[in-house]
Amino acid sequence: MVRTPPSSLHNPPGRRASARLRVRLAARLVSRAGTQHAVLTDLSTRGAQVALSEPLRIGDEVMVLWNGFEAFGDVVWSGQRHCGIALADPLAQAVLVATRQLDATERLPAERELTRRSAQSFVKGNVRL
Repeated sequence: MVRTPPSSLHNPPGRRASARLRVRLAARLVSRAGTQHAVLTDLSTRGAQVALSEPLRIGDEVMVLWNGFEAFGDVVWSGQRHCGIALADPLAQAVLVATRQLDATERLPAERELTRRSAQSFVKGNVRL
């Protein structure tokens, strides 16, 4: 007989430990390598995903800062433009609720829209290379 660990009964394989809040908020990511601007793309009590210009390494310790909130964690996966962060301490539900409210008023435009706006500014002569 195969015994299933109790934790796997509550978190089947391929399932997240907690629901994610999809957002698009300006953020900063601080690591030993330095600080970079980022976009917080989703958030839960136990993790976050951010879009950034410089990739981080798996295992890097980071601090995510957004709209007066901060969370510490470790990079658990990393791609060219996004990384996933497992938070060291769970976020309070109040932080998630406040972040959801911020997203309603402070949400950044989609990448495509930012590119379109940059191109328009360039064509109008407002931006120089």
